Amino acid sequence: MNKKYLFGVGIVAAAIAAFVWQYRLRFPFDDVFISFRYAEHLANGYGLVWNIGGAHTEGYTNFLFILLLAVVRLCTTHLLAAAQAIGVLSTIVTGMLIFQIASRVRNVKIGFLAAAFYFLTPLTWINALSGMETSVFVMLCICAICFVASHRLFLAFYTLFLATLTRPEGGIFAGIIFFVLFVNGPFQRKMVLRGAAVFLLLTALFALWKWSYFGYVLPNSFYVKVLESNSSRSHLFPGLQYVRLFVTSMVVLIVLTLGIRRWRNAAILISALSIAVLLLFYLFVLPLEGLYDRFLWPAFAMITILGAVGVHDLVERFHLRSMLVFAVTVVVCHLTVSCITPRTRQSLAAHEEVWDKSMGGLISELQSFPHLDSLRFAYGDAGYVVYKSGVDHIDLFGLNDTHIAHARSISERKKVLESEKPDILLLPIERDGDDYKWIEDAYGLARDSAFLPLAITEAFPYPLAWVINTNSRYYNDCRTNIAQSLALPNSYLKPAPIIR
Repeated sequence: MNKKYLFGVGIVAAAIAAFVWQYRLRFPFDDVFISFRYAEHLANGYGLVWNIGGAHTEGYTNFLFILLLAVVRLCTTHLLAAAQAIGVLSTIVTGMLIFQIASRVRNVKIGFLAAAFYFLTPLTWINALSGMETSVFVMLCICAICFVASHRLFLAFYTLFLATLTRPEGGIFAGIIFFVLFVNGPFQRKMVLRGAAVFLLLTALFALWKWSYFGYVLPNSFYVKVLESNSSRSHLFPGLQYVRLFVTSMVVLIVLTLGIRRWRNAAILISALSIAVLLLFYLFVLPLEGLYDRFLWPAFAMITILGAVGVHDLVERFHLRSMLVFAVTVVVCHLTVSCITPRTRQSLAAHEEVWDKSMGGLISELQSFPHLDSLRFAYGDAGYVVYKSGVDHIDLFGLNDTHIAHARSISERKKVLESEKPDILLLPIERDGDDYKWIEDAYGLARDSAFLPLAITEAFPYPLAWVINTNSRYYNDCRTNIAQSLALPNSYLKPAPIIR
């Protein structure tokens, strides 16, 4: 492998990164602030908790990323910029690894083509700037394939363990690599078994620690997104639309993979099987966050390799005169399709700084409440507002509330919420003729006579109703505070209408 080619790929990627960095405030995903809250609490010595002094809670699926952010927090308070820098660096490394893998599988030209597919896709950089762990996880997955391709088996399984710490899907990926290597080679089966044993031992120790620390092995999101989505939905494939949109946006590369002639290669087989399993897995999962296709982005990184290899084999099969012309054509076609797909348009239109601006008044209003350090605030969104305000928060979705996550019915969740005694509920509503209706009613709790809507806030994308618990010891103070805010000129609050 000529190192100057690899260096050149890195330089081009760095140039692209420098260009897109100026747009970084458009793309931070709201959920990244969940990671920031856990990382800050860990860095400050409170442990992995959602609320200071609360129970240990696994309301995240990115343990290694949380640890990394906690270390960063010891050095700087600018977690968003740091998380985005980590994402961008991981993206550059991933593209260089894709170049190496595709070059080994076919040749250097195909390595360049695979890297071009990856770096010229807008969602690659949108994911990098989202602040989430996505780009780090993709890098570790591709790094494991690269180690397999270079016959460094034990390093591959160690990397797979790190990937599993970053996202639980890393365990699925490890199983796929074990299966391909055990059945297909090129390693002796004893070596494969030893590498897998190391991975299983490390993973078992991690699971044992989780059991002792949290009381559960699986994160809350598993119960909310997987079990709940399949038990409460009438259709079999709750993630069908998510997978369909992803496949539509990558259709050019998927078609190119059909041109591959020589499949008996570990990197090709691992990539193909991983793509198929991830697509199948997410058919049965309801992704609460659809932006950026972040859950399927490891599959995209592998599709770039297979698509580039497909171009090479199609040129050979049909004896095309110019690979360059064909390669440029398919890159342009893929870029065009990926730019016009609904997912990319949705991401480019998201402009998270608009979201943050609309939430700014909400945070100011929340911070104006007396007894803020003692108030229990129930709200469905657990990201920006909760992180910036620092309030003691009850996550209505259950991602950061283990009791709600494990409740198996609406009535059970209502009982849990009642037992947690929220002082304030902030719930989305929508206009229904001359009145308003609840979009979310906190499992019916907002309809109880003990909970009184006193004001609404015009926010994005729905108005939010401030609902006060009349049995709260802070009720009178909260009601007075809202009344004072309503009396101010140009108040951020409006009197609460009838909500049905």
